[in-house]
Amino acid sequence: MMRLPFPGKRRSREAPAARKGFTRRAFVAGSVAAAGGIAAISLTSCSSNEGATTGEPQVVTDESQIVGVLDGDYTEAESPYEPVSTWSLPLGTVLHHVGGSWAAAMLTPASSQAVNSLGCLSLMSGALNTLVATPTRGAAWDFFDVRGSDEVFAWVEIHYNDRAWVLLAQGFADGALTGEAVQLDEGNIDWEPPRFTTWGPCVIWQRMPLATGGSSAEDSHCYLWRLGDDEGTEIWTSHGRFATSPHVSDGILTIAPRVLDDEGVYYGITAVDIADEDRPQRDQLVLPASVAPFEAVYMNETFVFSIEASYEGRGSLGNMGTFIGREGGPYVYVRREPLACVAGRGTRYLVKAQSSHFVVDTQAMTYATLRGPDRTVDYGDWPASEGSTELFLTFATVRNAQGVPESVTARVFSL
Repeated sequence: MMRLPFPGKRRSREAPAARKGFTRRAFVAGSVAAAGGIAAISLTSCSSNEGATTGEPQVVTDESQIVGVLDGDYTEAESPYEPVSTWSLPLGTVLHHVGGSWAAAMLTPASSQAVNSLGCLSLMSGALNTLVATPTRGAAWDFFDVRGSDEVFAWVEIHYNDRAWVLLAQGFADGALTGEAVQLDEGNIDWEPPRFTTWGPCVIWQRMPLATGGSSAEDSHCYLWRLGDDEGTEIWTSHGRFATSPHVSDGILTIAPRVLDDEGVYYGITAVDIADEDRPQRDQLVLPASVAPFEAVYMNETFVFSIEASYEGRGSLGNMGTFIGREGGPYVYVRREPLACVAGRGTRYLVKAQSSHFVVDTQAMTYATLRGPDRTVDYGDWPASEGSTELFLTFATVRNAQGVPESVTARVFSL
């Protein structure tokens, strides 16, 4: 059965149900070798931070601190971007791009033995390569999620009957896997399949208990593993679940751990310099009580974050939408329901809207619309890229002349 890339909004932080559902965060991912033949790394916590808090909750009640992009403070302009490459891909292809010249891909099945397969797309040529045809753990397992950089490829396999999962990684170069697969982590029904990303030769992931279950009182942990290492290092401990997926932009990791544990439920959007071996905290923005960010990334020395619901009595940062700013403000604000992590370069930010993208230029104080291809379905052009990037990749399912979904259109924009 083909899976169509209709990325849905995240409404739940729980692991997927026993049925094989499909969402942007939770689709069915894959592996690389025979079960039992994959080496496992060890994990160490010798250098982790534990809830360091460097600021006060940002309860913004002064409207002069909010710059409304779509509320009259910015002017509309022509889009500065046109695609430099466009490719038609098989129906069901889903892409993830975290920088560089390759994107990880969830593909339609290479055989009848798997729901999906794993591969990669070249942003230079449009070549689409299959890397992993079937799960390493056997026929009872499925592919759940995948990411990849120009140096490493990582994915999650899940057993939907008992909800066990494994996180695996392998070297990657020039469109092919290298070396042997390594098991980075594993979990059972009480632990959420990891949210993870890749950066250069590194894999960063969050190990979190489900909000309900036998391990719900356990801490959450963020780990980093470098290709070739025997150990993964813990870089942050959260006394509660992280609110967002990890994202890396220009060597800065953005996470949203729980902070101010003795005062209530607070999330601190935190920038960690993982290019520095000591992994120091670069910046932090503490949201108002109970306000949970939907996505967050640190770009251009500032936080770009979104709130997917409105929180009464929490000030402007409790409103639904996307914000660009740091502690103390001001905050550039896009008053639209957030759907994905923001990408961009310099002072231009690409914010996903319902069927298109807004191109927000904070220097020129303008906004433009980056429209999707003709005959797209549901959410239109979907961003595969995140954070600061020179190449912005999108993908969309498109219909044929009879209105039937027929293929996936991938487009690359040079930023």
